[in-house]
Amino acid sequence: MAAPKPLELAYKNVDGLNLTMDVFLPANATETSKVPILLWFHGGGLLQGTRKAVSPHHLSSPAKHNLCFVSCDYRLAPQTRVPGILADCKDAMDYIRSSTFADATGNRVDATRMVVSGSSAGGWLSFLTGTGIGYAACGLELPPPVSGIAALYPITDLADPFWTTKQHPVSYMPEVIPHAQVAAFVDPTSPKVAFSAVDSSRAIFYHYMVQEGILESLLLDGTGVPASAIGVAPALKTGKFKVPPVWIIHGDIDDKVPCRQARDVVSVLKEMNADVEYEELPGVNHSFDKDPQCEMDSMYAFIARVT
Repeated sequence: MAAPKPLELAYKNVDGLNLTMDVFLPANATETSKVPILLWFHGGGLLQGTRKAVSPHHLSSPAKHNLCFVSCDYRLAPQTRVPGILADCKDAMDYIRSSTFADATGNRVDATRMVVSGSSAGGWLSFLTGTGIGYAACGLELPPPVSGIAALYPITDLADPFWTTKQHPVSYMPEVIPHAQVAAFVDPTSPKVAFSAVDSSRAIFYHYMVQEGILESLLLDGTGVPASAIGVAPALKTGKFKVPPVWIIHGDIDDKVPCRQARDVVSVLKEMNADVEYEELPGVNHSFDKDPQCEMDSMYAFIARVT
């Protein structure tokens, strides 16, 4: 069966740059029977990736689960640091709530019923946008409230030694990646990009970052924003952030993002008596939901419950 074609909507971010989101609507959505939104942010360490890198279950979700699935691009680091990336995410959320989006989608979407989601670094963005963590520290207004957060194998805290310890080579790579292979991507003065195809030369960048332990510098250098300001568990412990219902999933042998990243957040959420559902999958690695047989029914049941 051919993959459904999205409605591609372009909108301007706070800096006046054009960004694009792909919108997938179920056929039975109408003005009198509006559907909720699943807004998904792609992974790639905030360094690479594209809105096109969706999983099969995402593409089938409008028809199967009667929702509007939206996948949006955001500018990539280090050419754009975290404050700009968070601003892009808020701009996407604001655009979805605009009359322009309503017109473009035939007024068939209830933008007040939104679950923010993402995979890997996108899961991190779902936490930051869904709670507002990091926005004040970045000098930004808070994003609009959401109905829930659905985070898949998320990065959550730069304090984890995984992001600061050099691995020569990385455990899952056959050899050390030479700097020359990624020099253009590491250079913050290179042209800004908000789209990196999964088969492009930039696709090695995440693994180079892990190899050198430089994620914090790539995301935050020159911003004055401390890493602790965008650490999910530490921020939640302050009690300053309102948390909507949360669903998290992580494989326990993930070698791209340690499972303890999710466990730390879940532990804090349980201490807060928050509405949290956590699934830890034994013997499962990163990006497991790319498998066409993976339907993620528990996530979609969560989305139906909170929207």
